[in-house]
Amino acid sequence: MATTIWTRERTSWHDPKQGWMDLPIALKGFQVRLEELSPQEKSIFGKILKQARDHVLVRLAGQVRALSRTKVLGVTNMTDATDLEKAAMAAALRPLGEYVASIGMQRPLADYTREEVLTLIEVVISAFQDYFNKNNDEIPF
Repeated sequence: MATTIWTRERTSWHDPKQGWMDLPIALKGFQVRLEELSPQEKSIFGKILKQARDHVLVRLAGQVRALSRTKVLGVTNMTDATDLEKAAMAAALRPLGEYVASIGMQRPLADYTREEVLTLIEVVISAFQDYFNKNNDEIPF
């Protein structure tokens, strides 16, 4: 399964066919493994990755590029969530929606203040934990 990534900061790259491309903050893409590329791309990007060890391969805007790890934010998908964990995640949706509605649903996440993001995280984690603790007989505390 591909790891979803987002651009962490505004960046740009040069495409021979399209010229310079500006990539906005929070552009969604996917991390790419060298083995997934064609032999020609594998050769080119293999050399780049040997020279720039802090880079990762990403597919953004339909193109594979090597970007510095500092320019991307990666999210690893949760694997094998239990039914209880899935139910706890679903239980967090209503409080999450209520919070987002209270601060303005039309606003992009990139426009949230630090405090708003921290509150959003707190709302989701609290709702998840509350559901999990109320519905899990295996935890004695």
